[in-house]
Amino acid sequence: MRCYPFFFLVFAMNTLCSNNTNFVQWYANERESLSQEEIDSFLDKGIELAAQTDLVDTLSRGGAVLFPHCSILSCGDQVSAVVDSCLEACRNTNKNQILIVGVMHPLTPVLQKAKRMEREGIHINNPYRGVFGPGLPNEELLCAEFSLDNFVFLLEHAVKRKGMAMPKIVLRYPFILYGQPNNFPDIEGLKHLAQESIVVGTSDLFHYGTAYDYYGVLTDNPSEKIPISQKAHTFAREIIQENLRLLFEGDWHKYIQYCIDTNSDGRDVGQLLCFLLGPLNDHIRDLRLVDVSHFYPDKPQPNWVAATLVELKPRK
Repeated sequence: MRCYPFFFLVFAMNTLCSNNTNFVQWYANERESLSQEEIDSFLDKGIELAAQTDLVDTLSRGGAVLFPHCSILSCGDQVSAVVDSCLEACRNTNKNQILIVGVMHPLTPVLQKAKRMEREGIHINNPYRGVFGPGLPNEELLCAEFSLDNFVFLLEHAVKRKGMAMPKIVLRYPFILYGQPNNFPDIEGLKHLAQESIVVGTSDLFHYGTAYDYYGVLTDNPSEKIPISQKAHTFAREIIQENLRLLFEGDWHKYIQYCIDTNSDGRDVGQLLCFLLGPLNDHIRDLRLVDVSHFYPDKPQPNWVAATLVELKPRK
């Protein structure tokens, strides 16, 4: 197992991918634009948000937390709440390792091919199916991935501000699990790793708008737009609650199809967390809608993402 600092990961991703998308650079530019005062503000607000939850206790007792990975400017405090809770849980449990489960977006030609094969019914035998990560085979497939960058960035700043040693971090990215993570090579090793770690993951559980057609399915009818509003917030919460209900019922076919229909990128992350940690109960701790229209100026508007902080408690 290898553990890499954040800046090495960014360098490696940019080096390995000759067809890099804008997402890595866009979000890197956001981080680089932050002053130390702004970073500290995210960390402080994160501590305040975490104090309103049971995140530390949940992580200490073998549960997990889902955090968003859209703009750090919009949800940096949500991510910081999980960062601070991880560090407190490490201290409570004497664990010095954080397992972070990321989304593997289909942003390169190879991964887009894998998704086309999936739509054609090639699932278990899909050659690009697996759990990936730095130091593992085919790590070049992560060259355009960005879903854990903000977390690791804020973790490094939190550790520096606290004057403590950086815990070990292990990044893992599941892809096309299709309800059967148990047949991956060394999956038992990953399960043991989870038992020795504080475990968190990222997912943006609802993408709304015509920009999101990764699976060939539009989230909504362009003629029935719902701009960011209380109506949209209520709608997003209902969608996400149903997503989580299906996840924890374990009907993988219904859950996967619902993720496709609502453009949740958490389907593989959710499946892996359930497999690693056992039965879980969810509690939505914070939900906000993030306007992403500027990413898609050529698409009908609005386009937004539901940035959601979800506590995943072990079932008693």
